[in-house]
Amino acid sequence: MATTGLQVFAIILSLLALIGATVVTVLPNWKVNTFEGSNIISSTIHMQGLWTNCTWTSTGLFSCKYSLSILAQPAYIRAARTMMVLSCIVSILGIGFALPGMKCTRWIRDQQTKSCAAITGGASFIIAGTMCLVPVSCFTAGLISQYFKPSTPEANKYEIGGAIYAGFISPCYQDH
Repeated sequence: MATTGLQVFAIILSLLALIGATVVTVLPNWKVNTFEGSNIISSTIHMQGLWTNCTWTSTGLFSCKYSLSILAQPAYIRAARTMMVLSCIVSILGIGFALPGMKCTRWIRDQQTKSCAAITGGASFIIAGTMCLVPVSCFTAGLISQYFKPSTPEANKYEIGGAIYAGFISPCYQDH
């Protein structure tokens, strides 16, 4: 088993990854479209996330429409929602397994059971990180292919939003 300091560091990283995956799941800027009308004064930013579609105008008006319906969404959005929520749940379970398996805790007395709990927690973190990385990667691949498709009008081209970048960083903390 790893040293106590290394285990505490791993739990802290796992908590950061859980927070990151949760934030990425709810952020509205998975894809961003900046549309400027005939002049820069009337620019509008459209952002789409897994749960919301937001519009931000150059006048400062910010409005979001929540799309909680499961059946009204495309399949890739439904799959991404599911995988991201499951990633958060599996990460919580991983923390629940890893904490009793740490050397500095006394919740489990038997060393073999403690070791199995720590290994189960670590495997849960790897699974949670993968479950976060897969939808972010697939969403990015679809976004890039749609952007470079010649038939897509300029006003409908979306770029990668900040949530995608955070979604690539968050699993790195879990897969330690």
